[in-house]
Amino acid sequence: MELVTRLEERFEQLINKINELKSENERLKQELATERANREEARTRIEALIDRIQGEIE
Repeated sequence: MELVTRLEERFEQLINKINELKSENERLKQELATERANREEARTRIEALIDRIQGEIE
């Protein structure tokens, strides 16, 4: 029975690790989405500035 108990404990540890990794993955996905949004905002603002500069040059 000791072997079964050890296997159950190991299985439980693995399940806990999987859940931790799922949580970390979700956090990283959210962080990536935020970074992408920030990058898109910066790109849009830069393009608007370029358009203004081109308008002034012409």
